Amino acid sequence: MAYDLIVLARDLGLTPYGISFHVGSQQRDIGQWNDAIAKTKYLFTSLEEEEGIKLTMINMGGGFPAHYIQPTNDLSDYASEITRYLHDDFGDDIPNIIFEPGRSLVGDSGILTSEVVLISRKNNTALNRWVYQDTGLFNGLIETINESIKYPIITEKDGQGREGEVVLAGPTCDSMDIMYEDNKYKLPLDLKEGDKLYWLSTGAYTSTYAAVGFNGFPPIKTYYME
Repeated sequence: MAYDLIVLARDLGLTPYGISFHVGSQQRDIGQWNDAIAKTKYLFTSLEEEEGIKLTMINMGGGFPAHYIQPTNDLSDYASEITRYLHDDFGDDIPNIIFEPGRSLVGDSGILTSEVVLISRKNNTALNRWVYQDTGLFNGLIETINESIKYPIITEKDGQGREGEVVLAGPTCDSMDIMYEDNKYKLPLDLKEGDKLYWLSTGAYTSTYAAVGFNGFPPIKTYYME
């Protein structure tokens, strides 16, 4: 389909310039870039040989990961491997390359501070506490939807006593406003209302995703420190 679209663009009087792809947000598998670059090389070669269309640019989009709970490689590892893939496919005739560092650039630089507003149990025999905080899915933590991004969370009481599994939820009345229910986080047993939770690696896709006034809650405040 990409081949046909590029030919159509040429036939409509446009100048096909390059190909864009995206390997997926928070992509930890470096090999995904290898597959995408190989397909791109095939299109470059076949379009030039069969249609006389010479492309000169690849936009690789983003996908470079930040460091959450699951370990990931450093950005320099991705850069060196992607450079190797490019040389393997294009030799020394590498096209112009555009990419977006995205969350890998700013994700690890941010800390989201929340406050516990309620701790409860669903019934008298419930094993897990529900910890509600003043920040939830709709005002900063939308990437926890389906528990896809698992942020490191610390408290000022860590290491001071026993911990227990909890369900973490936000402050709104929406039933979706639950960050972690299946993936149980462990928090101190003496955690109480008013205590702070510090969500690490929240420099990307948090304040920019926050709803404006959903359920009457204002967007989270953002502070920049040198």
